[in-house]
Amino acid sequence: MKPWLIFSLLTLFFWSIWSPLISFSTHVVKNPFRVIVFESVGFLAALLPLLLFVRLGAEQPSQKADALAFGAGFFAAFGTLTIIYAFKAGGKPEIVAPLVSLSPALTVLWMWWFFSAQLNYTQILGITLAIIAGIILAR
Repeated sequence: MKPWLIFSLLTLFFWSIWSPLISFSTHVVKNPFRVIVFESVGFLAALLPLLLFVRLGAEQPSQKADALAFGAGFFAAFGTLTIIYAFKAGGKPEIVAPLVSLSPALTVLWMWWFFSAQLNYTQILGITLAIIAGIILAR
């Protein structure tokens, strides 16, 4: 199995656990910010041991790459906060989780728009079907 596929499947596994945990914790506590604080603590608990084994050495330092990575974390935090509010507002995990999991379809469109990613007809069809699925789920 190709390494990128292994990592992709691990991501799928980890994120499939993340969504229900966020949903359940959001329903238990009254303050959504408490959920994001403890989620962040969990993130740091996973990250800190990695620092012992992974070098952050910069083969080619890049302020642009660092800024983009910071932006990714920034938007991830807001994504986490908004999914917490979706659950707090009564969204059911079996609807909210698949709906927000359609983000890759939007990601592909962003990549096409900003980075001129090449899309073939099969990919365009897949994105279109994903958007239709999102509309169906949201009803």
